[in-house]
Amino acid sequence: MRKLREGYRGGKEVTQLYDFEDEKVRRFLKQREVKRAAVQVPAGLKQYLSKITPAFEDVGVEVLVLAGSCYGACDLADVKARQLGCDVLIHYGHADIGLPTCLPTLYVEARMKVDPSDVIKQALPEVKFRRLGLVTSVQHIGYLTKVAELLRAGGIDVVIGKPGFMAKYPGQVLGCDLGCARSIAGRVDGFLYIGTGEFHPLGVALATGKWVLAINPVSGGLKALAPDVGIFLQRRKAMIARAAAGERFGVIVSTKPGQARFKLAMKLAGELKRAGKVAHVLVVDEVGPEELGDFGLDGFICAACPRIPIDDAERFERPILTPFEARVMLGKTKFEPYQMDGAIKEDF
Repeated sequence: MRKLREGYRGGKEVTQLYDFEDEKVRRFLKQREVKRAAVQVPAGLKQYLSKITPAFEDVGVEVLVLAGSCYGACDLADVKARQLGCDVLIHYGHADIGLPTCLPTLYVEARMKVDPSDVIKQALPEVKFRRLGLVTSVQHIGYLTKVAELLRAGGIDVVIGKPGFMAKYPGQVLGCDLGCARSIAGRVDGFLYIGTGEFHPLGVALATGKWVLAINPVSGGLKALAPDVGIFLQRRKAMIARAAAGERFGVIVSTKPGQARFKLAMKLAGELKRAGKVAHVLVVDEVGPEELGDFGLDGFICAACPRIPIDDAERFERPILTPFEARVMLGKTKFEPYQMDGAIKEDF
């Protein structure tokens, strides 16, 4: 399949990939008579800071850029912003997941301006499914209806699931919420994911047991992911085997608002203790080997962000498991079918 160089679409250079909704930001600041605003930006958008701040300067608002982590709407820095004397928090790159905040917060979703229609047309011959589930990240959610119409014109029956516990929009998937895909898995032959990276489509494949075609609307890349995803499952099975040899575990929970799954952490710690293991609930803000390495534990169970055990496992000297994998280790459930970790209301 033809590749499109990043920043280009149809031979035309895209000077700004994202919509930073400057007018909405200015209106929000004026209405609240803001003097100082905190700005929170995820790693992928930090390079666009010079495009973001003029909206604040236009209305004479002082800007403090919170340069720490911004992994998702689960990672809100409203408390930190208030401590710094800010009147509001402007959070870029994610959709509101309904968390309460201690000061007015505006979510700027930074949707991509790249229309995926041309890439979808190129990919149509590769789509062998007659009933297709359509999923994406918030950056491309605005094009979902258009893509659905395009696919239907090609003779494909398209289904878009309702948002799950954390997601805001139909068809939207998050690292911690694949509910919209699970809800329609029985009605489709496979899924089409529009977006960058492999974590989300991998999660959809494992969560639904269906093939997923992942299309990158910027690069033009196309990749098919099988529901068994063999190498991934082999690595996770090996991780569980390593952890099973241990006796002392840390159950990790984060203070980040959307990752504070304390009920889940306490439940997991109890299960470990009843199995004869030593378990400590470790509370951190940032989950990393630097914060956890000195405890001398044999392994970790992550009740914070579901992506950490999957994406960052190699950073840790000791095995790190998801809650599902911990229960596999304890003999409470079987490894197959594999279950991706996802947040539910009862965990908090």
